[in-house]
Amino acid sequence: MKPTKSPGVNILNRIFWLILNLLFGGFTALTLLIWVSCDMEMPTFFFPLLTSSPFLQSVFHLRWFDLQLTLFHKILFNVCLFGLFGFVHTFFARDDVQRYFITKFLFPSIGLRTFYLILTNLTAWIMMGFWQHTSIQLWDFLSNPIFEIEYRKHKILLTLFSIINLPGMLVIKQFSILQFFGVKQIFQPSSCLMNFRTTGMNKLVTDGMFHYCRHPMYLFLLVGYILSPCVSLDKFLFIIYAIGYLYIAIPIEEKKLEVIFGPAYIAYKKCVPAVLPRFEKKNKLV
Repeated sequence: MKPTKSPGVNILNRIFWLILNLLFGGFTALTLLIWVSCDMEMPTFFFPLLTSSPFLQSVFHLRWFDLQLTLFHKILFNVCLFGLFGFVHTFFARDDVQRYFITKFLFPSIGLRTFYLILTNLTAWIMMGFWQHTSIQLWDFLSNPIFEIEYRKHKILLTLFSIINLPGMLVIKQFSILQFFGVKQIFQPSSCLMNFRTTGMNKLVTDGMFHYCRHPMYLFLLVGYILSPCVSLDKFLFIIYAIGYLYIAIPIEEKKLEVIFGPAYIAYKKCVPAVLPRFEKKNKLV
C-alpha cells in the first residue's frame, strides 16, 4: 500500500477537528454501548444532568417515534437500522474509501478518524432513536420491588456490563486510548506519511488476550450483553444482528491487516480463532 502525504493543516484546522471530536467523536460512541447494556434503554440517571437543555432531553429520550408496526415488521425495520449502522461502520473503514477522501478531496488525514467516528455515531443515534421496541421481556431478574426505581436498575445493569468489559478496556489501552478515539491523530505532524489506517498499531500483537482470540474486544462486548440480569427480545435480537454482522465485518477488516502485516498475520489467523477463544498451551505464535 503506497503511503500518501497528508495535506498541510494549521492550528485552526486542528482546533476545529478537536472540537468536532469532543462533541461528536469517539467518546459519544459509548452511548450505544450504554443503551444496549441497559436493555435498549437510555439510563434515566442521565436526564437530571440535562435539565438545562430541552433539546438534549428530547434527544436522549429514546425512542423518538413509535411507528405502530406489527412484531414482524418491527423486527424487519430494526434489521434495516442495524444494517445501515453496520454498513457505515465497515464501509468507511476501508482503505480504498479513506484513500479516495484524502486524494480526491484533499481530506486532512488528521481528521479522518474523527470523520469516521462522527458518521458511525450518526447512524448509531439513528438506530437508537428509530428502534421499534417489541415490548417483550425474555428475562428480568431485577423485577423485584427493591429495584422499582428505574435509575437503580440501570445503574446495576451498567455496572455489571462495565465489570465484564474491563478486560476489553485494557485492549483499547494497549492500542492507545487517544489514538482509538481519534484525538492523537489530530496533533500528529502534517508532514507525516499516512498508511490510511483509522486506528491501530504498527506492530502485530499476539500475546495476552490476543493469544486466545483475534478480536477480544468483540468477545467481551457480546459476553457483557448476554450475561445480563435483564434481556428483552430487542436486546437478544441485537446480539443476533451483531453476530451476523461480525461474520461479514471481520473478514473485511482482516484484509486490511493482512496487507499491513503480511504473512505474519496470515499465520496468526491460522492459529487463533476470531472471537470464540481457544484455550491451549501457550506457544509463541509469531
